[in-house]
Amino acid sequence: MTKIVITGLALLHLLASLWHGSAHRQLAIDLPPEKTLFVFLVILLGPVVAAGLVWTRYPSVGLTVFFSSMLAALLFGVYHHYVLVSPDNVNHLPNGIPEFHAQFVTSACIIALLELASALYGAFCLGLLHAQSVMQVQRADLLEHGK
Repeated sequence: MTKIVITGLALLHLLASLWHGSAHRQLAIDLPPEKTLFVFLVILLGPVVAAGLVWTRYPSVGLTVFFSSMLAALLFGVYHHYVLVSPDNVNHLPNGIPEFHAQFVTSACIIALLELASALYGAFCLGLLHAQSVMQVQRADLLEHGK
């Protein structure tokens, strides 16, 4: 079930991010090269790679990448869309067609909610994985010491 949820969240996030990127282009809101690289590697590629990894024999690596990329994306997006005063802020958008303003604002909100839900789900899954590991170690210790 976890694999399906992670994959679904990653795909929804990718679609919402592409929709948001379309509003960026329509409103001519460009990011500097280092931020663009962060968006491509961490925000777009990270969750997709993580979703692929959870289907392999490295699910813990996938969960870690998923949680890390979603948390980083959430912090980046909230800062740029709601805190930093710039053309990338929902309250300081450049002039443009109202339809694209609405698309930008709506997609920024949807992305933030998806990233929050995804980071929380990733943290929950990592917590479960850690608890299972601890229980396995304790079980092995009990068997070894005959208690």
